[in-house]
Amino acid sequence: MNLVSWTYTKRYNIKAVFDRFPNSNVIFRFIHTYYFIYIVNWSDRDPPVEKVDLEQMELLLNDELGTGRFYRNRRSRSQGGTKRMKQAMIIANPSSGKEEAETHIDQIKEQLQQKGFKVETRLTEGPGDATRFAKEACDQKLDAVIAMGGDGTMNETVNGLAEQPHRPAMGVVPLGTVNDFARALNIPLEPEEAITVLGGSTKPADVAKINDHYFLNILAIGGIAEATGEVTSAQKTTLGPLAYLVEGLKTLKEKTPFPITIEADDQVYEEEALIFLAALTNSVGGFEKLAPDAEAADGFFHCFIVKDVALPKLLRIGTNLLKGDFQEDPDVLYFRTKKAKVRSSIELTANVDGDLDDPVPFDLEVLKAHIQVFA
Repeated sequence: MNLVSWTYTKRYNIKAVFDRFPNSNVIFRFIHTYYFIYIVNWSDRDPPVEKVDLEQMELLLNDELGTGRFYRNRRSRSQGGTKRMKQAMIIANPSSGKEEAETHIDQIKEQLQQKGFKVETRLTEGPGDATRFAKEACDQKLDAVIAMGGDGTMNETVNGLAEQPHRPAMGVVPLGTVNDFARALNIPLEPEEAITVLGGSTKPADVAKINDHYFLNILAIGGIAEATGEVTSAQKTTLGPLAYLVEGLKTLKEKTPFPITIEADDQVYEEEALIFLAALTNSVGGFEKLAPDAEAADGFFHCFIVKDVALPKLLRIGTNLLKGDFQEDPDVLYFRTKKAKVRSSIELTANVDGDLDDPVPFDLEVLKAHIQVFA
């Protein structure tokens, strides 16, 4: 949860708004050096508020006002000096990282135990397991969920965390081929180094919503996107990130433009396109210069429509991508948006975080600073 805004009201009360309950106001009333919380104008569009939510709201406001240390000490004394042990869940994909995931579990446990966590472990066996485990962590109100695997594991984990009333902090131990999400948050790509940041400070990250589920990094439409979505685990293991490039290049000689209509904010974009991209971060397929202005919690999709052009111009566009000038190319239409409606007159399938997913049409939305990530 994050404090979105606050202001003094009459009698020096403080009215605050929090991102988990954006349609409601919370009034903090000063009584000596304490705050008493009154919930007012509570909206039925927000989830029910629980005691743990109120405590977190009060702590966030104290931190904002510079009295967080006093507040923590007072709460510790009022609870008889007892401190609840923090709890974490490790969600590990044993097939990631050339099947090296299980060798790192003991290191993660040791790191988290040093930070005061009690740790449990879940190993995924198939699609959907990481989502189910992450939802269990939310229901149990755990303090942290550590996802170990590739971007697919990160995607599933976030699908279990997103829009839950209680969302644990997320840890990332990258073991995939590209690890775009880790790159975007400056999390070390070496597992041993990434483990050292777990249980420490966190930073917020956006989550994208497509219809009724979620993703962390990139959505793509077009022949290249569909080809890279069909890269096999064996190809990834053998070629690494080059596997995506090889499959993408195969489509160039058969480039097939497609009609696309995108409603974004107050604009409508209609183009014959070779590819459409909606990125949350600056790292896509290992290219960290796709959207150099993108930040992990800026609240925007960074969208690109590559127009239908001849092969020489397409090669120029590729060169500009490598140079970090992709969004400046005259045959690339770039825009930012918080929400979008994507339509087409033909059948298209989106590649979402590396896997073929939703058919067009669909709706997109950014959930700004929706999760906290150890980084």
